[in-house]
Amino acid sequence: MSALREDIDTVREFAPILHFHPKEGEFCCFPSDAEEIYEWFSSDWSQFTEDLSPSVINENAPCYYEIWRDDRMIQLRYWFWYRFNRFPGAPFRLGDHLGDWEHIEVRIYHNLNEDVVIWLYSNHLTARLASRPLGYTIDGFTPERLITNENHVHAWVALGSHAHYPLPDSRPYCYARVLCDRIAEGGKTWNTWNNLKALKDTNFASFTGRWGDKKAPRSPTNKYNNRWRNAPDIEPFIIK
Repeated sequence: MSALREDIDTVREFAPILHFHPKEGEFCCFPSDAEEIYEWFSSDWSQFTEDLSPSVINENAPCYYEIWRDDRMIQLRYWFWYRFNRFPGAPFRLGDHLGDWEHIEVRIYHNLNEDVVIWLYSNHLTARLASRPLGYTIDGFTPERLITNENHVHAWVALGSHAHYPLPDSRPYCYARVLCDRIAEGGKTWNTWNNLKALKDTNFASFTGRWGDKKAPRSPTNKYNNRWRNAPDIEPFIIK
């Protein structure tokens, strides 16, 4: 098997399943095509204004990915693009901004005493961590429980903010202890392997700026989103 074929198969094998809040479509937006937005607005981002579409999930929306291999592990990162970010219940539109890049990272270790997989779920400016087998972690993280379908991890997407959680009853992120993410069962799901595309093959592969105004997110190719953004390059350990 060629290295390229093996990479594609691994990316597909570990692609996550996203669960959206039942009110996502009426409150904000589902994932969409980032290349389309880049083509329309990259020459003048001032023309990119508030856009709460699409209101209906497109199961064939692109899921962008990166992959790295070395002697210790395979590392994958899956990227999802939303045209807007809203934080439910926030006064003065706190937390609202153009564009929203979210991701889930997978680290597959083969050099430990047993095969270990670490999942890192983007969650505002930090991440949540879960592992298989349970109990493994990386310094700075408290491991959480998770649900997988074979190697496809399930992730619950917060209403409007699109932060990720390992379970629908995960402890939510809260701003000022009052304004909290909302996650719930019963919404649409998205099998992200339906339309996978490598970041390096997109029309924005060399773009490192912000996707909109100064509050908009940095591009996935920006050095801020480097390989070790979520957690340092250290091996996981099991909590005794």
